[in-house]
Amino acid sequence: MLNNRFISLILGLQAFFEDSSNKEKIELFIERAKNENAWFSDYLIRNAMDAINQQFFDASSWKSFFEKQPAPSQSPKRVGLILSGNLPAVGMHDLLMLIAAGHQPVLKLSSQDKALMMLYIDAIRSIDASIVIEVVDRLPSVDAVIATGSDFSSSYFSNYFAKIPHIIRKNRSSVAVLTGKETKSDYEGLATDIFTYYGLGCRNVSTIAVPESFDLIPLFDVLTQVGWVLDHTKYSNNYQYHKTLMLLNQIPHFDLGNIIVTESEELVSPVGILHVHRYDSLEALESWLNQHSEKIQCVVSQKAIPFGQAQMPALDDWADGINTYEFLVNLS
Repeated sequence: MLNNRFISLILGLQAFFEDSSNKEKIELFIERAKNENAWFSDYLIRNAMDAINQQFFDASSWKSFFEKQPAPSQSPKRVGLILSGNLPAVGMHDLLMLIAAGHQPVLKLSSQDKALMMLYIDAIRSIDASIVIEVVDRLPSVDAVIATGSDFSSSYFSNYFAKIPHIIRKNRSSVAVLTGKETKSDYEGLATDIFTYYGLGCRNVSTIAVPESFDLIPLFDVLTQVGWVLDHTKYSNNYQYHKTLMLLNQIPHFDLGNIIVTESEELVSPVGILHVHRYDSLEALESWLNQHSEKIQCVVSQKAIPFGQAQMPALDDWADGINTYEFLVNLS
């Protein structure tokens, strides 16, 4: 798709979701999404949609993006997208990149996130009827594929799609690096990075890396103020379950009343648990981050992604660090 035509699509999507005449339809799909996935609370869905509106439906951001990227493909391909359903409309970034790169999307939607994705697909079709988006129950023969899943499913995908160009994504999570120079405002931002989406996303901070002598109490004082997560039954059940396991197994931990904090070398933590990794030098920290680089989606700190911004990825904040757009435009 030519850049100017794609920019027109983005402007159309922005207008679609701001148009009050579409409000009833949007609300209907939000209700369907809540019924599809028990994790998808009203707050979580609207938060995700606001992020999409701000980050992906901004024409100036796309103009800047295209200035840094190769030209769209002149040889359109049918590209399969196998989408996950852990977050509302989590496949929108891949879908927009595929359209921007000039290819035809063939979507295998997650059963946990069909309604919202169909809302966006219907909006795209209403704005530009020439854009063909196939939605399938079983992925047919395609020229390339981008598949998002678990560590288990990634092995299957890698074998199944071995003969065509592919991007296969695995489980990842995010890390916050603290030095002791953080402010209360930084901790409030970090609380957002930890609790938004109940910790279900790859951009959620599941581990904090702190110096050996770091005082956790000021951070705990902020984290304990986040009470809304306990209003969600599934999150509350996860928190209570892991709290019980910690007590039964006599694992040292801090119970903040809304999350369990425990020291661990495991990067990925279950819902309701925050891991702490202590480092004794910046060199040791760098080595630890490099050691786990294939499992880290993003690093939040005063020198990297700002606290509170982990869930607001820019267009070129690539999942798994792979430039999806470049992969797509280079398909031959």
